[in-house]
Amino acid sequence: MYRHHKILACILFFAVLAVSYEVKLALTNNLIGYLITFFSIVFGFYMTGLAILFGSSFSKRLRQEEDSRIKTQTKLHTLKIYFNYSSFTSLTAIVSLLIMSLIGMTVADGQKKIVNDECLALWGSSLCGDQLLTSVILGLAAINIMFMWLLLRVFFNGFLEEGGRHE
Repeated sequence: MYRHHKILACILFFAVLAVSYEVKLALTNNLIGYLITFFSIVFGFYMTGLAILFGSSFSKRLRQEEDSRIKTQTKLHTLKIYFNYSSFTSLTAIVSLLIMSLIGMTVADGQKKIVNDECLALWGSSLCGDQLLTSVILGLAAINIMFMWLLLRVFFNGFLEEGGRHE
């Protein structure tokens, strides 16, 4: 993955994590369902993208071109790394949401979150596990949106290249 994308992903993840933790966002049962649906669709988007790229002349061209930013690999290898990261974040979020739902770390729809007394005092502040997990999941959602945007750009470039070959 390119360095600037790693930096952007880290900034985005930690910004969403900090903001959502600070405002004490809570996941309702409905929101958990929506997020699982979102991440599942995103994962399907990634798999569909891989299937479209498989065997295309665009992927053959990417395999032949050396990545100018990462000299030790081709552009196809770089794209594979982006797919690996994006798929990993989607699956991690889905599993985390399922675990949250199964162990009852959600708020009933239409109710306010009751302050959890099971927080750990750490360096003068309290650290609540359910709130931290919620914030991590929302951070993963933000990174998934970034990956979708990046991979969508690749798909459009491939689409234009494939379309241009048949003129």
